[in-house]
Parts: sequence; structure tokens; C-alpha cells
Amino acid sequence: MIQKIIVIMIALFAVSAVFARAVETGGAAGRIEAAFSALIALREALTRAPGNQGTVLESISDEEFERLMRDLPGVVVNRVEVVIVDPDPEYFAELAIAHGDAADRAFFSALQATYPEAVWPVYLEQQTDYSGCTRFGSGKLVETYLEWSDFQRRFPRRYVAAARREINDVSKQLTESTCACGDVASIQDELERFLGKVKTSPVRTKVSERLQAILARRSDIRTSCTSG
Repeated sequence: MIQKIIVIMIALFAVSAVFARAVETGGAAGRIEAAFSALIALREALTRAPGNQGTVLESISDEEFERLMRDLPGVVVNRVEVVIVDPDPEYFAELAIAHGDAADRAFFSALQATYPEAVWPVYLEQQTDYSGCTRFGSGKLVETYLEWSDFQRRFPRRYVAAARREINDVSKQLTESTCACGDVASIQDELERFLGKVKTSPVRTKVSERLQAILARRSDIRTSCTSG
């Protein structure tokens, strides 16, 4: 337990220091990106599960948890039912507007559009604490894919891992999700929209194959699906 506390305190100190530098230096290139990266590293530390003891976040005392909530800016934290340590897009968007450069503003604008309520992406409909169905037909899958693709094109050397992760996540829903919130027509509409708007993509072939399966009535996607 002592070792866990030390890890958390060191991580908190590091994140707080990076945040302070981001604000103090105004639009200095990379400061807000460094703060965001530090927060992602902290998330990995807190959600790590050594052995069979649960995650670090779940094992700390209530007092330590309250301190974490109080001292850590720009993060959504939860450990009841499901463990969550996620950046708060609204907080970072405001920080980017006040102190960031063009890449910061574009990144957090895209992040806020993807996670309007901080935790669940806009292209998923939450059904349980930990799962949901895919919102085919809403246009949000294609919209999200295009937004992150545009960010990568405009700022290829900024927020590289995070932008790639967002592209990969939405691509996985497009090509692998078998739980659709709506009907067959909504799935077909989203896949056709993707093929119509995205002319070059590593997942274009898979999307086309999914569409052909829908048209041939041999798709494995469950409609009006309840996840879990």
C-alpha cells in the first residue's frame, strides 16, 4: 500500500507541475500537450491491476481518493462499479482556448465533440456502466472519423498517439461492432455514408465488405441490440 501511495503522490506532483507550466507559459508550444500526456500516464498508473488485488485506484483509501479528486485538475475519476480516469474535454478545451496554440485548440475541439459528456463517445449509446450499442445511422461514426482524420492531416506531429487512438476506436466500431442501436437501414446508411465521404482509408475495404454483407442479408450485426 505504501508503494502505491508513493506512486500516486509522485504522479500527482508531476501532473500538477506540468499543468502549472502550461498555464504560466501561455501559448508555449507543447505545454498543454505535455499536460495531457502526463494525465494519460497517470491514468495508466491508476488503472493498473498488479496481481489479483484490483486496480491501484480501487485499492487506495477513501482519504487518498478524496485527495486525488481535489488535487487533480482536468480529470473525470470514478471507482464505483466501473473504474474511470479520463480527461475532461471541456476543461482542456477551455485551457487550450486561453493558453494553447492552433493544434491544442483543434485537438480539444475534436475531443469535446467526440466526448460531449466526457466519458462515452458520441457514436455509442450507453446501456450499462461498461457497455453500449453503436449508433449506426446517426452520422456520428463518419463525422468522428473525418474530424480526427482532418486533425492528423493538419497536425501530423501533434498529439500523435491520442489522435491515432481515436481513429482506431471509431474504426473498430465501423468494422467490428456487432451491436447496433437501430435497424438494418441505419447500419446501411452509415456504411454508405462512410464510403461516400471517405475516399482513402485503411478501413475502407472492411467497411465495403460489411456493407455487402448487409445487402446480401448475411451480416452478423445484431439490430436494436442490448449490450452486455
